[in-house]
Amino acid sequence: MDAQSNAVSSFDESASIEVSNDRMEAYITFIAAIGEGRHLTRDDILALLEREGVVADDTLLENVITTPIYERKLPIARGRAPLPGTDGYLQFHFDRSNLKPKPKIMEDGSVNFKQLDMFRLCQRGDVLVTSVPPREGVPGIDVYGKAVMPDKTKEAAVIPMGKGTVLSDDGLHLIADESGQLLILEGKINISPQLEIQGNVDNSTGNVDFNGQVIVRGNITSGFTVKAKGTIEVSGVCEAATLISEKGSIILGSGAQGGDKAVLEAAQDITAKFIEGCTVTAGGNIMADSILKSKVKCDGSVTLSGKNGLLVGGSLVAGQKLVARTIGSPMGTQTLIEVGGSPKEINRHKELVEEFNKLRDEFEKCDKAVATLNLAKQRNALTEDKKPLLIKMINMKMVYRAKMTKMQDEIDDLVRQLAVNVGTVTASNMIRPGVQVTIGSAQMIVREDLSNCKLRNNGEKISIGPNV
Repeated sequence: MDAQSNAVSSFDESASIEVSNDRMEAYITFIAAIGEGRHLTRDDILALLEREGVVADDTLLENVITTPIYERKLPIARGRAPLPGTDGYLQFHFDRSNLKPKPKIMEDGSVNFKQLDMFRLCQRGDVLVTSVPPREGVPGIDVYGKAVMPDKTKEAAVIPMGKGTVLSDDGLHLIADESGQLLILEGKINISPQLEIQGNVDNSTGNVDFNGQVIVRGNITSGFTVKAKGTIEVSGVCEAATLISEKGSIILGSGAQGGDKAVLEAAQDITAKFIEGCTVTAGGNIMADSILKSKVKCDGSVTLSGKNGLLVGGSLVAGQKLVARTIGSPMGTQTLIEVGGSPKEINRHKELVEEFNKLRDEFEKCDKAVATLNLAKQRNALTEDKKPLLIKMINMKMVYRAKMTKMQDEIDDLVRQLAVNVGTVTASNMIRPGVQVTIGSAQMIVREDLSNCKLRNNGEKISIGPNV
């Protein structure tokens, strides 16, 4: 009975292996020997791991062999998880969110509510979208020594190419093929050479600065600016605003009520139903039904046609001619007209004449000073301290004379050029008193009503002839 009890109470040390569901961890659990039971050796443990197919971690294996803990799961092997890759994606080089007015913060901390940056603009050659290829992951290894593959990565979506865009040679970049407004239409990226504003240019849009054509379906309200490389078309009224077309024309469907503050500048033509209280500059022609109390300059011709065909007040400078129905008003409103030379030539002539007159005044002052000093010298009354002044005044006279000679030559050239230019002023109805007309170098002031007439420079003065 005693011998049988001793045999039953003696057990060998044992161990078992357990692997996690993801095969990334393996554990060993030891059961201690009882009585005279045999203890596991290193070779026993290695044989157990081999039978289970588990590849042990050397450090963990050493830990469990040197310091076994019984009836507790001890880590014996750890796998290496795969490094995930990244899916391909489209990198957009512009803000795709719905644009909201964002007032510009100025350097002094004030807020400019007219500078909202409402429109997405781009230049030809700008990279709009980049297709970033997927990056493959790195395989891992489980406790069985088998590779664990990372999830498959996805290719980037197809680049949403629309009108006005092109793909790069490698197909990875979407590039603007022209300058203009960037639009997303039906999920595709488009570049439009024109900017169309359905309503007014006001606090909801801020100022507009566009590198193409601008179309405004509403009004341009007071205090705002529309600047464009191309033509500006406005269906409504231009109030006391600024419109600048750097390379195109300005077309105002309902005219401009400028309140003496509006500015219209176009490299080409300006067309409007009416223009009142504006400063107008055109590199081409100006066409309107009426122009009232405005400062007008154009390199071409001004044509006022339609129901009124009226020019009243202000000043007008045209490189070629003025054609209207009625010029001036029964009240004798002063109206200044210059034709027959480009505004640049006329302005340059005025500037030169003013500068010449100032130089002449300085020359005459020097001349008087030299005469006075020379008289004192002749009388032996010129003191030693005045002799340097005499030399200085003589030198200044020479400098002034040289400048005046050069300036006079340029004035003469401009006068000859202006005289050659043929400019006319035509009124099919009436030219009223108070109108001052300059054609080339000739000038006249209208003293009485002139009916259905054409004014021209006959070489000596302005002649009045029939409108034929």
